Amino acid sequence: MNTPDGHPIALPPVMLSEADRDRLYAIAISALTNCRMASSASNVLREISRAKIVPDDELPKNVVAVNSHVDVRDNVTGTTRQVVLVMPDETSKQPNAVSVLSPLGAALIGLSEGHSVEWCSAIGEPCSVTVLRSTASCKIASPC
Repeated sequence: MNTPDGHPIALPPVMLSEADRDRLYAIAISALTNCRMASSASNVLREISRAKIVPDDELPKNVVAVNSHVDVRDNVTGTTRQVVLVMPDETSKQPNAVSVLSPLGAALIGLSEGHSVEWCSAIGEPCSVTVLRSTASCKIASPC
């Protein structure tokens, strides 16, 4: 992957739980048939293909997973915000939700605290974020 001026974009390592891999793969494959979502689905599939996959109970707490609360810094504007990484059908269920099929969501999948990722928007603008903090969502099936 290259920037518009031909420089390579270095991608940080990513890690996924087996359950997230399976859920992300299913949602990305189904989104490939939607012209508006095909590019985002391809981004998610790329992240899955390069990820280190670990058993669900071995995913470190500081790695961004589905339903993680993530503090991110926009490295272009210098602003910070908290987002929750969710599946596409869950974006309206909580504030600050970011779909895994959005450019930001696909970029965050599997990143660890302190890692940054860069990409270019559809119109060629540089985008860059750093994960400042990632907190796993507490669920009955997987307590924190």
